[in-house]
Amino acid sequence: MSSLRLCRLAVHTLCTILILQIVCNAYRPYNDFDSAEEKAISFDYPAGTGGGFAHETTDFGDLEGFKAKYNFKKDVYSGRPTIEQIKAMVSAYAPLIYFHPDEEYFPSSVSWFFKNGAQIVDSKPHLITNNGDNLPRNGQLDGAFLDLPSDQPLQDKVKKGSLTDAVAYIHANRSNGRYTDIIYVVYPFNGAAKLQVWTFHVPLERLENIAYAAPLIYFHPDEEYFPSSVSWFFKNGAQIVDSKPHLITNNGDNLPRNGQLDGAFLDLPSDQPLQDKVKKGSLTDAVAYIHAKPGVNGRYTDIIIWLYYPFNGAAKLQVGPFTVPLGKAGEHVSDWEHMRLRIDNVSGRLTSVYLSQHAKGKWLQANEFEYINGRPVVYASLHGHALYNAPVKTIHYNAKGLLGASEKQMLIREFKSVYPRKSALFSFAVGPVDEAAKSDRVFDILVSPSSYEIVSLDYGADNIVPPPWLDYTGRWGPTINLYWKEEAKMAIKFLPLPFYVKMIANGIVSKLPDELFAQEGPAGPKMIPSWNGDESE
Repeated sequence: MSSLRLCRLAVHTLCTILILQIVCNAYRPYNDFDSAEEKAISFDYPAGTGGGFAHETTDFGDLEGFKAKYNFKKDVYSGRPTIEQIKAMVSAYAPLIYFHPDEEYFPSSVSWFFKNGAQIVDSKPHLITNNGDNLPRNGQLDGAFLDLPSDQPLQDKVKKGSLTDAVAYIHANRSNGRYTDIIYVVYPFNGAAKLQVWTFHVPLERLENIAYAAPLIYFHPDEEYFPSSVSWFFKNGAQIVDSKPHLITNNGDNLPRNGQLDGAFLDLPSDQPLQDKVKKGSLTDAVAYIHAKPGVNGRYTDIIIWLYYPFNGAAKLQVGPFTVPLGKAGEHVSDWEHMRLRIDNVSGRLTSVYLSQHAKGKWLQANEFEYINGRPVVYASLHGHALYNAPVKTIHYNAKGLLGASEKQMLIREFKSVYPRKSALFSFAVGPVDEAAKSDRVFDILVSPSSYEIVSLDYGADNIVPPPWLDYTGRWGPTINLYWKEEAKMAIKFLPLPFYVKMIANGIVSKLPDELFAQEGPAGPKMIPSWNGDESE
C-alpha cells in the first residue's frame, strides 16, 4: 500500500473518531451528576438596585428567595439544585392564588391551627403541643385523627382559617434529573386547600439601609415653626396636664398609657421666654420616627416617617387673588405629620408615597417627585406643615360655594383696580390655603445617625425598644381656641386690603365650619387609625 493511501486512511480514521466523540458528548445523559459543575445556574442582580434594601431578594421569614435570572450554560447540567437555587425558583415562580368572593374558609399555618386549640384524638382527645411533638409518627393512618377545638367560639374561629397567618410549605422533588418539581403544600381546612400570597418580613439590618428612599424635606422661606425631637420638647419644659400640670420625665415615663384620649393633654412650658423658644422647634434636634410594617398582600413594605412639631402656626385664607392672614386662627400646640414610603420587597424600589395633609392626605407615584441625588424631595407647607411633592399654593378646603354672584363681581372689580395689568391672572379660589416653597432650611433624615429612630416594627424585633411616649394615650395639645372666627375677623380688620375684600373675607370666615380650626388637641401616632391600617385620601 502506497504511503499516500496510508495517509488518507489515517485522516479518515481520525475524523470518524472525532465525529463519534462529538455525538456521544452531545447525547451525554443529563443526570450525569458526578461530573456536573455546581454553577449550572447563575444569578444576575441589577447593580445597586434598591440601595441595599432588597438587592432583588425577598425575605420569607426564615426562607430567603431570590428573584433570579436562570442562565443555563451550554454543555453544563445539574440535577441537584442547591437550597439557594430552590429558593430562587420559588421566588421566581411563586403563584398568586385568588379566592372566590363568597369563600368563608381560608388557609392558615399548621402551627396556627395547633395554637388555637386543635386536638389529636387517639385513645382520647388532647391538645397538640410544640408544633406537633406529640403526634404519632409510626402508627396507622386510621390510628388517630385531628379535630377542631372543643370550645364552640374557638371552633367557629378556627373553621374560618387565617389568611394573614397562612404559610406555604415547600417540598422540592428532583424528577429523573431533567427538571425539578416545586410542590406547595398548604394546610387544608374544611376543603379550602389554597395557597396564600407570600408574606415578606424585611430584616432590621436591611430596613436601616433606606438612604436611597429617605426624603429631603424643604420648608417655606417664611416658616417660623420647625420640627424637633419629642425628647427636646420634653426637656425644654413641656407639661402633661391631667389633674394638674407637671413636667414630663425621662422621655415620657410619667405619661398615661392606658387612659382615654381626653384624659390628659400636653402643653407648652409655663415660662413665657421658654414657651416662645419651644414654639419655634429646633431643626438641628429634629428626629424622624420610623414605623415599618409589611404590606397587606406581602409584596411590599411600608416605611412610615413621623415628624413632630411643637407648634402649628396660623392659617391663611385665599379670597380670589387675595391671600388673607387669619391672626391666630389655626394655631395649636403639637403637630404630627407623616409620610408613607411603599417599597417593593423584591426589587427594593420605591413605588409610591403617601403624604399627610391636615386630616387627610394623598398617594403619589414615585415618578411624581423631584429627586436630588436620587432621593425624593418633599415640601412642608407654611405653618401648617402639610406635605407636598412640589412647591404649591393650593386650597385645602374649598369654600368657593360660599361666594355669591355679587361678591364675585366685587372681587373682579377690586382686583382690576388694584392690579390693572394682571386682570388675566384673576382666580376665584376661595378657602384656607397651603403654601409650600423651597428655602435653605431643609431636614435631611440621614444627616446623622441620631436624626432618625426606628420606633416600631410590626413583625417584631427584639432589639427595638419603643420610647415610652409612643404609647401615650392622651392628646398632644389642649383644646384649640373655640373663638377663632372672632380673632380672624379682628386680624382682617387691620390688614392693608381694599374695604370690599375685607368685607367678603369676613363673610367667608363666618360661613366656614367651626371645626375647621376649632378642634381638640391632636392624637399621637399610635392613636391614629392608619397606624394599624392603610392610608385613606
